[in-house]
Amino acid sequence: MRIDSHVLYSPAHPPEHLQAILARNRFHGAILVGQFPEQPADHPHIAGLVVPIGRLAEYLGHGKLRGVCCSLADGIPWGLDELARRGLPLDLEFQPGHFPLVQRIAEQAPTLRIVIDHLARPSFDSSPTTEWVRGMEAAARLPNVFCKVSGLLTGQRTPWSAAPLRPFVQHVLAVFGSDRLMFGSEWPACLPAATWKETLAAFTQSIGARSIEVREQLLGGTAARLYGLADSPAERPGRGILSSDS
Repeated sequence: MRIDSHVLYSPAHPPEHLQAILARNRFHGAILVGQFPEQPADHPHIAGLVVPIGRLAEYLGHGKLRGVCCSLADGIPWGLDELARRGLPLDLEFQPGHFPLVQRIAEQAPTLRIVIDHLARPSFDSSPTTEWVRGMEAAARLPNVFCKVSGLLTGQRTPWSAAPLRPFVQHVLAVFGSDRLMFGSEWPACLPAATWKETLAAFTQSIGARSIEVREQLLGGTAARLYGLADSPAERPGRGILSSDS
């Protein structure tokens, strides 16, 4: 099962624009993260919703609710124990200086699954900093922390190259392993610097040669397991994008 673990909503590029892209690249679906209309359309290729933590109450009955998200720029969120009780992962947007907060969240809610979005937004203009390297190593020692290799080409100059990305991706793969790491395009934020397919190319070029098992984990297995997609519409017979386009 191939899943893009991180796509966004944009009025100019709504989720329905993504369906053909995913189908052409043999992806079963995507996780829609962040702000979107009050009642997003039930697109079969959107396998799950990760909603802002402040909007959790209005989505508790939604069949595609798969997690919540927040920015650590606003501090540690409330309700960590409740999220853990409900089995909802917490996607975190932050920069390397906030790594100590990840440790504190994990200590406060040891059973809560935590997701580091966008590699913690390092600068790809230089080599990985000591702060980022040590922060990722400390986070990876926490068994309930996962990481998204997403946003690789968001805001990057063109033409892009995988060379500056590779040290970052190789490091998180080494410390997290394929069972806690996943691909995310951050489409359409990657536009106009890169298309969705280019974000996938940047990811695959950055991880290098890997076994089929590792690649399938990174390209969807981990996301499907983390977000509990076994029973999602994207995998039900007759509802997935691949079956509808076959």
